Amino acid sequence: MGILEVSNLTTGYGDVEIVHGVDIEVEPEEMVCIIGPNGAGKSTLMKGIFGLIDRWDGQVVLDGQDVTDYPPHEMTKVGGSFVPQRNNIFPNLTVRENLEMGAYTEEDVDETDYQTVWDRFPILEERQNQKVGNMSGGQQQMVAMGAGLMIDPDILLVDEPSAGLAPDLVEEMFERIQRIKNQGTSVLMIEQNARQALRYSDRGYVLDQGENSFVGTGEELLDSDEIQELYLGQAGA
Repeated sequence: MGILEVSNLTTGYGDVEIVHGVDIEVEPEEMVCIIGPNGAGKSTLMKGIFGLIDRWDGQVVLDGQDVTDYPPHEMTKVGGSFVPQRNNIFPNLTVRENLEMGAYTEEDVDETDYQTVWDRFPILEERQNQKVGNMSGGQQQMVAMGAGLMIDPDILLVDEPSAGLAPDLVEEMFERIQRIKNQGTSVLMIEQNARQALRYSDRGYVLDQGENSFVGTGEELLDSDEIQELYLGQAGA
């Protein structure tokens, strides 16, 4: 059984249905990416999975528990954590205070919780008393992911982790996410940098017009002529 099993999920905003009966599965210690063109419904799907918007149909199972009707704070108690693309930090708070906010659902937070984040992002320990708004975009993204890891989740959902990063930092960010996966936390991420994401992912889903279009291993999707033509551009482009 997967850590996360999403079946026939339908969701959207207001009266507008954007995601139509989508299936997603993430296995333990697996990194899965969702790619697709702009407007395909990727962020809407992620918000629907985590209960940030209404789920109109389908089922979401997290760690063997049916969480279809759970709001986000209940999702965190079951083992899920979500790092949105925007508004994912408190710029006027320090690094340490941001991490503390990430653990707001926990009754007890001690130094070992912080140490887990320091081990994954050593630079954050050095700058733990610095206001996050004064840090670089890459460091702010580390803070956002560190906050998401404070509850020691079984799965981390990440929306566009490379957004806004300088090109030389994108590779480093994917390597850090892969290390998070290798240390036992499954990862489901949305990423516009599709080619790079697939290189690091165990499996990938292609979302198009709110529906599953293709699914396969990262390597299979990268090697597919159809995927290359429709979603990645010509090989080497």
